[in-house]
Amino acid sequence: MQFNKLLLIVPLFALLYIAYSNSKNNQKLEQWLELCPSDQFCFTHPKSLIPADLQSIDSIAGQLNDSNITLTYDLGWYSSQFKELTNAVSEPIIIDGHHGKLLLQDKKMALTIPSVSGKVRFSMLIEFKNSVDLAQGQKIFKSIKFTLMQ
Repeated sequence: MQFNKLLLIVPLFALLYIAYSNSKNNQKLEQWLELCPSDQFCFTHPKSLIPADLQSIDSIAGQLNDSNITLTYDLGWYSSQFKELTNAVSEPIIIDGHHGKLLLQDKKMALTIPSVSGKVRFSMLIEFKNSVDLAQGQKIFKSIKFTLMQ
């Protein structure tokens, strides 16, 4: 009889430990915010990213920074196609119904969409200062939603 009780108690403690561990992990999740530059597109990013002052003439461009990431974006006719990333691994990606390319090289993740609307294209670059977080970068890229006003 004691053995049967032990068989019930051990899995119960294991389940409680797993539930406790998962609750601790969920508390450590970073908060994310949505940013909608000029109401032309929106994306989410970690709350720790702080906007930097950036001047742009012919496009909607911006930069966000924290201790590990510099994120830049550009929506316009002359947005980067990242030709300087000559050794990048490239793969196709669809963002909000638009075909683009995801580029990975060293500590950089880049997204380029050659046509969002007519000649308007989009680019976003995430440069990691320490270690590359592919999941975080893909979460940012996949959160992009275009709301271009015609």
